[in-house]
Amino acid sequence: MIPDIGVMIGLYIITRMVALISKPESKTFSRIMAWITIGVTIISVIDLFSKASSISPGRL
Repeated sequence: MIPDIGVMIGLYIITRMVALISKPESKTFSRIMAWITIGVTIISVIDLFSKASSISPGRL
């Protein structure tokens, strides 16, 4: 359940950053920070899944 919520939040963050990047009036600094945020979000979601898969069902 927790990884599912993490994926939903991660997809929301990525969607917001893509919307920011696609705005023609956004500054270069904002676009760079949006790309960094997308990268960190993807890494965090992957890390969340790798840790969640190592937990045995009996420990929940």
